[in-house]
Amino acid sequence: MQQQKFVISPAPHIKANHSVRTMMLDTIIALLPAGIGSVIFFGWYAAGIILVSVVVAMLSELVTNLLRKQHLSITDLSCVITGILFAYTLPPRIPLWIVVIGSFVAIVFGKQVFGGIGFNPFNPALVGRAFVHIAFPQQMGNFVVLPQFPDSITTATPLTILKHFPEQIAKIPEITTLLIGNYPSSLGETSVILLTLGFIYLVIKKHVFALMSIAYLLTISIITFIIAKENIAIYLFSGGIFLAAMFMITDPVTTPVSSKGKVIFAIGCGILTCLIRFYGSYPEGACFSILLMNLLTPLIDNYTIVKKFGMAKK
Repeated sequence: MQQQKFVISPAPHIKANHSVRTMMLDTIIALLPAGIGSVIFFGWYAAGIILVSVVVAMLSELVTNLLRKQHLSITDLSCVITGILFAYTLPPRIPLWIVVIGSFVAIVFGKQVFGGIGFNPFNPALVGRAFVHIAFPQQMGNFVVLPQFPDSITTATPLTILKHFPEQIAKIPEITTLLIGNYPSSLGETSVILLTLGFIYLVIKKHVFALMSIAYLLTISIITFIIAKENIAIYLFSGGIFLAAMFMITDPVTTPVSSKGKVIFAIGCGILTCLIRFYGSYPEGACFSILLMNLLTPLIDNYTIVKKFGMAKK
């Protein structure tokens, strides 16, 4: 009897009629509403940031492929997603040279140095974001003051006001404004409504595990209610947790494989986000919480994947 050999490829594991390219294309479509919103809220310079980030990401991927004599993975569009997500985490007036550096770091040091898509242990966009956040803290803290929000503390986001200027809490916009996204913050993380529209599209297309995002937001909601229930709406609807919940922690490459593992990962991200927000020096904790949990993904997989590939059911 001839034995059959099965090859297990790295994540993402695509089912049905989808491919990596179609999955990435759908994700780009889902991210478009938030991108359009950022241009409306912050002006055409925001479009320049997104464009530069995507172009540099694509060029970095292409050059790396050529240097390593690999097939051109630029065609799977994963580098485009990295470029968009990285741009969405940046302030709306960030110098373009920092965008170039961060996008390059995201692709080369966050993805290609590990072997490309499927082999990177960390979310590449967040690697780039963490690098520029640490390397250029002054520029990363320079948020635009909108004409419709003129009396805000200069360059202060709502979370910064809560953490460092609580006496100025009255200057934080109304909850409806936070939901729409027309307030000082990073490009693509402001509008809860537009991010949710894109997320619903991905759920309909069956590209994401919705319970993972719900677990993350619910964990943050419960902890925030316990610690700061008087400002819970501000903590939930400002900052980067909706971008993280819907487009970062759902990354199929850097998160656990099983459904149980994904929920554990999401809860861990939520706990770490709150620890950084309330007890750390940064007003936001989504980026570093996800990167830290990325380190635990293999351990979570080890304890949540019960049946190994190829083993018979008992």
